[in-house]
Amino acid sequence: MFAGEMRKTYALSLIEKFPPLPKDRPFPRIDLADIVTGLHDRVLDPTKQNQGAAALCCPAAFFYCVLNYKPELYVQYVIDLFTTGKARIGALEVKPGMGCRVYLPPPDKIPAVDWVALASLRDSDNMIMDVSSVDDDVAARSRPGEVAKWFREIGYKDVRDDSNFYFCKGRKEIEAFDRDMRFNRDVCLFVNDNMLDDHTNKLKSTFMNHCVVVDEPPEIKRDRISLSVYSWGELQRIPSVGTLSLEEFSRNFYGYASGTPTFK
Repeated sequence: MFAGEMRKTYALSLIEKFPPLPKDRPFPRIDLADIVTGLHDRVLDPTKQNQGAAALCCPAAFFYCVLNYKPELYVQYVIDLFTTGKARIGALEVKPGMGCRVYLPPPDKIPAVDWVALASLRDSDNMIMDVSSVDDDVAARSRPGEVAKWFREIGYKDVRDDSNFYFCKGRKEIEAFDRDMRFNRDVCLFVNDNMLDDHTNKLKSTFMNHCVVVDEPPEIKRDRISLSVYSWGELQRIPSVGTLSLEEFSRNFYGYASGTPTFK
């Protein structure tokens, strides 16, 4: 899950050698200094990545895994996007539309580097709707299966996807993602964001609206669970104090995607 110092050092060297921007640069309203600073911060601490007010949780979960897996891939991806308007990681090709590229993301709603990385992936994958503003809620949302697809395209092995929008999962899927974590697989959970708030995490939801990354194997004892996840630019404990029963956890749990990163 966590990149070694050699990979981080190499990723940082790519930032230092950031190529000159073309005259007609693809993201004309975003300052290069914001991209350079943002890349540096995220290589050193992947939790700095933050979707902010944008509905880009699935791209954020995916790239959090990439940052912890091969940060140099993430850095080169952003550099390529910012200098050429398109990028590729393995078989994953990203080419955002004009609306996405000319937008000036408000710094109080989403960092510039996260707009470039996350919104570009989402916009490139959309067939109809454009992601051209942090307020484009529907266009920015991902569909079940897309995180697994991105994992496969960048070379993850044995990718599994057991997720949906409307039907909660239960003990079998909880035990499955727990097992995957203990085999050093990256695991993204699809949840309702009720789960992240101690005041709502026991309420039953009706659909999935958020994606998080499991940070370490969950603690499961006597049919109760607690775990640490990455979400919205930080690591959070679910619940913040104590545990949830597996049944309570399942009220806001809609499955998971997992895969084994390959280190070459």
